[in-house]
Amino acid sequence: RQMCIRDSPSFSRHGQPPGSAAGYHTPMFSYRHAFHAGNHADVLKHTVLIATLQYLLQKDAALTVLDTHAGAGLYRLDGDYANKSGESADGIMRLAQAKEAELAPVLQAYLATVRSFNQGAQLRNYPGSPFIIQSLLRVQERDKLKVFELHPTDMRSLVGNIAQLEAGRQVAVLHEDGFEGIKKFLPPPSRRALVLCLSLIHI
Repeated sequence: RQMCIRDSPSFSRHGQPPGSAAGYHTPMFSYRHAFHAGNHADVLKHTVLIATLQYLLQKDAALTVLDTHAGAGLYRLDGDYANKSGESADGIMRLAQAKEAELAPVLQAYLATVRSFNQGAQLRNYPGSPFIIQSLLRVQERDKLKVFELHPTDMRSLVGNIAQLEAGRQVAVLHEDGFEGIKKFLPPPSRRALVLCLSLIHI
């Protein structure tokens, strides 16, 4: 896949931005995942996410997935943000150097998913949870993905990045507090849902 990543200018890392929703968890506005994309925590979280989705998608009934903090959705591993932290070196980059045949099947699936968003052997793009989830969802079964993001600059990046998927109504992007926003979608009509809540997965 060839993706043009929308990576907005750096936002203030302290305090709450003007016009942000009252009552939202203000510390989240100081967090930008672009600095941490592909780190060891992402490897763990996204490996578990893929394994969980593969299990849930064995059933024919539709699945609704809700991501409470979607971030920008897609990240550059060779961009300024990632280079500043260098965290991906001990995460996805380290894993990519291993012999895939020696990796557990669950890690092979994770690495294959990340590679599907890159051309050639070098990893330049890192798919966040929204892109990983959408790549596994089914069209015929009418699986749905609802992604939430309140950070203004990440939201603009997320909208632009998601638009490239041309997923239509399968993916909905909502500029609101994910903790509050998921309530109106639960339970879904199929009674089957997965909630990705920060680094926690709830079924």
